[in-house]
Amino acid sequence: MRVLLVYANQSRDFLPPPPIGLAYVAGATRRAGHDVALVDLLAGHNPAGRLLEALRCFRPDVVGVSVRNIDNVVPQRWVGHLEGVADILAVVRRESNAAVVLGGSAISILRAGALRALDADFAVVGEGEEALPRLLTELRGEGRFETVPGLVWREDGRTVANPPARLAAFGESGLGEWVAWPPYERFGSTWPVQSKRGCPLACVYCAYPVIEGHHHRLRPPGDVVDEIERVSRAQGPRTFEIVDSTFNVPIEHALALCEDIVRRGLKVNLAATTVNPLQVSRELFALMRRAGFIAIMVTPDSASDQTLAGLGKGFGKDAVARTAELVAASGISSGWFFLLGGPGETEATADETVSFIEEHLAGSRVLSVVTTGVRVLPGSPLERLALAEGFLAPDDDFARPCFYVSPHVSERWLLERVNRAIRSHPGIVHAAEEGENLASRLYFAVLRRLGHAPPYWRFLPRLLALPPMRALRGRRVEF
Repeated sequence: MRVLLVYANQSRDFLPPPPIGLAYVAGATRRAGHDVALVDLLAGHNPAGRLLEALRCFRPDVVGVSVRNIDNVVPQRWVGHLEGVADILAVVRRESNAAVVLGGSAISILRAGALRALDADFAVVGEGEEALPRLLTELRGEGRFETVPGLVWREDGRTVANPPARLAAFGESGLGEWVAWPPYERFGSTWPVQSKRGCPLACVYCAYPVIEGHHHRLRPPGDVVDEIERVSRAQGPRTFEIVDSTFNVPIEHALALCEDIVRRGLKVNLAATTVNPLQVSRELFALMRRAGFIAIMVTPDSASDQTLAGLGKGFGKDAVARTAELVAASGISSGWFFLLGGPGETEATADETVSFIEEHLAGSRVLSVVTTGVRVLPGSPLERLALAEGFLAPDDDFARPCFYVSPHVSERWLLERVNRAIRSHPGIVHAAEEGENLASRLYFAVLRRLGHAPPYWRFLPRLLALPPMRALRGRRVEF
């Protein structure tokens, strides 16, 4: 069959992400014997025109649309992404008679709700490498959709959903075969690499276990390093980013990966999407530095024992403080993410977290991003709590946002506390502040011209500390 895969994400906030998941699906579908094309609506100009051209020239039998995000998860500056996906589907319906299949992380979160929110024939929950080829077989054959793992479809006026399947093993994405890399270099993107799938942690708000499962499936570290070495020669990205749900859990896997990079003498820049304070050591950060890590994102969410327990993080404030000490000693640039307003949050616990940021995360190599209000996602433990406390009704549509704020603290108080911190510590930002402006675009363009490696957020603390930026920067986050 002729299969057109569409990367629907068009958001370039913070760090434009290449379609690694869709590349996995594209490769698996082609290996199953189908004619596959991919149109990337994030890279390049005139996305609507490129979509039209692909539909008219390729004439697909099936169109698979990958949806990365439901929204930007920021209550004070909320931006929904499903409306844009609906526009894409309208173009597909107008220009083609192809069957429409939804996939991607947003669809795995929404599950059956995806077909209520968007005009599609099918949705795939979980990994699509096995599901999409199986669906194509059934579309050409007997239509036994109940055999397709993770498939959601309508039948006799009702919505039917199969349980997802998890691949026991997986390899490299083959991203370079499906996307043009130069536009992503201009955006300041990093090359994504998965070293594992699944997450056994129990953070109450998180959708990773829903998307990838509750158990780790680890790639052999040597296989991951082979991918980095090959792509470095073929594509030459300035930075590779390990995009696992948690890079350092289990810590033994992270250590083995870094040791192999050091042993081979690879000269590459590396970043990690998520470092969790649950498993850190001085040896880990020393090895990461030797392997080439120049930036990491750390996700403690809080620096209060009470709130960390309410969020289900599995560690306490001491682990957050130790991580801050070890990261500072390593010299690796870091971005820290905090959620204010989670279960059990009070004025005292929120002040404890912001005071920790002010005291321990004020260096020129540290960016602290604070969000007030926690997005409630279906299937998460927070959904059950939000229902019990009346934030949600049983029939609420998760395509529209619900943000949880502890009943023991007001959103206004949280924002005022963060704004006080911003006035004296320019490396602290609120997620509701505009993610990109003319000054930052020019700054990032200069960094690219000078040959600095992304991710460019690691330079933001220095930009925000400049007197002109401190004078121009807004000091209030309105809501």
